[in-house]
Amino acid sequence: MKRIAIIGGGISGLSVLHYLKQRFGDTVEIMLYEREASVGGTIRSLKKGPCLFEWGPNGFLDNQPASLQLIEELGFTDQLIEAGPAALRRYVQIKGDLHAVPANLLDFIQTPILPFKEKWSLVKGIFKKNIPTDTSIYDYASQRFSPFIAESLVDPFIGGICAGNIKRLHMASAFPKLKRRGFKKPRMRSFIGGMGQIIEALDKRYKRHILTKSEISSSQKNVDVIIVATPAYAAAKIVENLNPVLSGLLSQVPYAPIAVAGLLFKECSFKKKPDGFGYLIASKENKEVLGVMIESNVYSGRAGSGQILVRVILGGAHRPAIINDVQEQILAKSIEEIDSTYGVCSKPIETFVKLWPKAIPQYEINYPQWRPLVAQQCAKTPGLYLCANYLDGVSFNDCINNAKSLATAVAI
Repeated sequence: MKRIAIIGGGISGLSVLHYLKQRFGDTVEIMLYEREASVGGTIRSLKKGPCLFEWGPNGFLDNQPASLQLIEELGFTDQLIEAGPAALRRYVQIKGDLHAVPANLLDFIQTPILPFKEKWSLVKGIFKKNIPTDTSIYDYASQRFSPFIAESLVDPFIGGICAGNIKRLHMASAFPKLKRRGFKKPRMRSFIGGMGQIIEALDKRYKRHILTKSEISSSQKNVDVIIVATPAYAAAKIVENLNPVLSGLLSQVPYAPIAVAGLLFKECSFKKKPDGFGYLIASKENKEVLGVMIESNVYSGRAGSGQILVRVILGGAHRPAIINDVQEQILAKSIEEIDSTYGVCSKPIETFVKLWPKAIPQYEINYPQWRPLVAQQCAKTPGLYLCANYLDGVSFNDCINNAKSLATAVAI
């Protein structure tokens, strides 16, 4: 019987396992090897009493059919929840003050975020065509709108998505979804039990095909196909003996560090009750905090009655030194940020901290030249495939889409 080994048990590896089992059934022996004690990678939902904290992604947009199809195939569509109306109210912080992101034409006309000149630049930019995307996000936004808009609006949202530097990120590579057609009005979704619920479902279904606390080398002789679904820096070590050139290419992938802090407060702890989804902060504000999300406003069931759960994201490409902070420092910086914005008169009931030294791969300017070189080296190594969020999209949806495509392409 032919054998397939999947290395890495994040959402990419687990999705590949699912689609390979759909394709081959029991005609091929398939095993997934995960070095850690549990699968899931950056996706995990931690439950403490009435509080549910996400230490990785807290949801996904339902504008890619593959994700919803996977959820349906796993049989837990009834566990899906949609972000509440409060999630539509989003803010950006400018010089310490929160300003609502315009939701309609009247809001746009009245917003103090942009001077009149910049509002006109934004209107004109909407109708501009043929703006080259083979450039940095900063250059693209500056050409289409203005440098002010790039720095004041585009920068904080990119920071919230991938914690990157818009002057180094490649526009077409970082946002391939711009070329795809999805639903007109995507909704943000999660699960009753948090994003970790989809990991639990995949783990439960394919338990006999998953080995945790286990590693396998890329030179394993009795394996016909190896799919490496780990981060690039780990993949570089795995393929080092098999293809040194590919290993060198994978070691070049930059990652942005992230610290995630969760703080559960009593509602009465705030002088000003946190509103909406939360807020993002532009890099020009020179803060270590990228953004603050009011988790209990976004999804029901994230905190108990009379409680508010806040999630603070720190670090990113502009503040890589965050990886040197200990838990107490991260919590102190998070509380200081929340206090300066909403006013806090008592300590949090519960706290969570997760530090990701290498959190999100960065699709920088050289990505269009780097990507085909990786494909060429993979083609020179029969039986070796790569599937992870440093290739063809970083989002939850991208990982599932790419896993489905890869499972179809595997030759055995």
